[in-house]
Amino acid sequence: MRNIFLLTILALILSACGPAPASPATPTAQTPPTESESGEAIAGVTLTLGAPTGGVIQPLLGVNIGPIPAGAKTNADLTDAYHTAGITMIRTHDYYGPLDMATMYPDQSADPRDPASYNFTESDRVFAAILAGGFEPYLRLGDSWNNGRGYPPANPRAPTNPDTWAQAAVEVTRHYLDMSRQAGVEMRYVEIWNEPDGAKFWDGTRDEFYSLFDATARALKQKFPDLLVGGPGFTPAGALSQKGQTFVRGLLDYAQTQQTPFDFLSWHMYSNNPQNYVTAAQFYRAELDAHGFESMPMHVSEWNTDARGRDKSITDEEARVGGRGAAILTAAWIALQQNGVTESMIYRGPDPDINAPTFYGIFYADGRPKRSALAFTLWSEFAKYSQAINIQLSKPNGLWILAGQNANGEVAILFANPTDHPVTLTLLRPDGTPIANATIQIVNDASETIQESAGGAEIKIPAYTTVLVTTQ
Repeated sequence: MRNIFLLTILALILSACGPAPASPATPTAQTPPTESESGEAIAGVTLTLGAPTGGVIQPLLGVNIGPIPAGAKTNADLTDAYHTAGITMIRTHDYYGPLDMATMYPDQSADPRDPASYNFTESDRVFAAILAGGFEPYLRLGDSWNNGRGYPPANPRAPTNPDTWAQAAVEVTRHYLDMSRQAGVEMRYVEIWNEPDGAKFWDGTRDEFYSLFDATARALKQKFPDLLVGGPGFTPAGALSQKGQTFVRGLLDYAQTQQTPFDFLSWHMYSNNPQNYVTAAQFYRAELDAHGFESMPMHVSEWNTDARGRDKSITDEEARVGGRGAAILTAAWIALQQNGVTESMIYRGPDPDINAPTFYGIFYADGRPKRSALAFTLWSEFAKYSQAINIQLSKPNGLWILAGQNANGEVAILFANPTDHPVTLTLLRPDGTPIANATIQIVNDASETIQESAGGAEIKIPAYTTVLVTTQ
């Protein structure tokens, strides 16, 4: 961690000179300096815009679940709210029954070639809502963590008949690929399983999972060679614990030896420290490269802050509802951009219940946006400035920063301040002249909606705040 910190600070001082090979964009980010401990304001920082890096800022605008309710039937339909936020992709996980293999293919002894072996009724209703909203589906093959009342339980977790399960996965994929084509909505990705390195989603052996992953990927690629198949959605421990890393290396060893035909690796992260996203991405990239998968993309198919009481420096309310959590998530979004992640789905869209204000959703169950959804809206606006550009900072300041421009040369700068100290910056053009005018949009505890104002070259980034600056 110390080496990562020193390298990051050095990169800030010298500034990036071009895109890293493994990363589609080269934003500038840094770990918080020691001043963050006192909350003392930092001033006198200059940010100078540079030339395009040649990298591309990825949208990374996906969520898990929605737009129709997954939980109480009285919950809101979030189709319009998703459109407002700029959400483009929905991962089909944790509907608590619909789109789970235990529901769609309940009897693993049944002939997977027989249409009578499947029950698609409720799953089709949910999937149709995704397509009707124009959202790209990210099909997860597996089961929710807890199936709802009236649905078959996903128990045991490991398939009792792996051969028929793999063939059923092909038929389920065919079914939803056909639905997507008929609706005119592209479906590019199929993810095999969810968190097999965690006890909640896999109760077989590691070798049994490796075999299932290989067999399912092989069957899918044989039938749908143009579909992008991957997985398996490793837990945060996959990168951050020795036991998890052993599981990851075991799968990649197996895939390398068996020449498993898969197209992407997916992993998860729940953390209040944006640097953990950097650490995880670097771990997975290094392992993929070491196993001969140098060009394989990485997806983060679940991510959010951590509000499980393990981090005593932040309350659940701050992590899930307030501006501090939104700033942490924005810093994490920037970290994903910096480290070569090509798709991401935040967990999750809506809360399952109106009485769960500190749950993982970026929207309340009744459809109201939390600060994290407002920050998401800024990400979607910023993503329109898809040509990454270099920046140079005069000194460390604790901010996470990403800059880009659009085809017209208009510039946007996304700031995340997850620290407890405000930072004042002066914005300079590449020739060193101050930026005369800018539009500033801000999300923090003081704003129930996105606040917009006009500003000049000097801007202030308050503590626990997300800011989007656009200039002409």
